[in-house]
Amino acid sequence: MGPTLHIPPPLLEALLAHCRVERPLEACGFLAGRDGVVSQVLPVVNELASPTAFRTEAASAFAAFRAMRDAGTELLAVYHSHPTSDPVPSRRDLAENTYGAVPWVIIGADGTVRAWRLSADGFAAVELVD
Repeated sequence: MGPTLHIPPPLLEALLAHCRVERPLEACGFLAGRDGVVSQVLPVVNELASPTAFRTEAASAFAAFRAMRDAGTELLAVYHSHPTSDPVPSRRDLAENTYGAVPWVIIGADGTVRAWRLSADGFAAVELVD
């Protein structure tokens, strides 16, 4: 995947709606598509049910990956919300990155959406386009 992630406006709204529904807890899920263009927003259960942390629940994550396979799409990004803070990776996000080089999309308390590529050394911005 390149340095940009394209989230069409209706899918961005679906992502934001999921975060609003889960508030005050962190929402989480996957963005799937092809060639950097998102075509699926796949909400996943936050196993921790926490306002400050998330862990993708295994059964719902498995169902999301099955939906990607059935649609012929691939994982483009992991998303989660920070309902009480800015959309910047936390120390916990960096420590618990189990999805490798896949970008993380974070939705801040004010609804701002940012994307990041995480690494052991920190994080770098990924450009979001609609």
